[in-house]
Amino acid sequence: MEVVTKIITVMGALVAIGGLGWAFVGAIEFFQGKKNQNPQQTDNGMAGMVYGGGLAVVASGIAAAIVAAINSIQF
Repeated sequence: MEVVTKIITVMGALVAIGGLGWAFVGAIEFFQGKKNQNPQQTDNGMAGMVYGGGLAVVASGIAAAIVAAINSIQF
């Protein structure tokens, strides 16, 4: 069971890192849109930051819930 929990923890961490990367790219796009006064690019960047941050939080929470559920199983 330890191997399974470690794999799920690593998978959750990788998805969370991907979400943080998405948020970072969204921030870059947001600031480029502000600089160039392009409202569509600004909105896309803002959405990227929100969705990326949300993905990072949700992925971590889901991975932790799965690990807790696996650890509660007793034979």
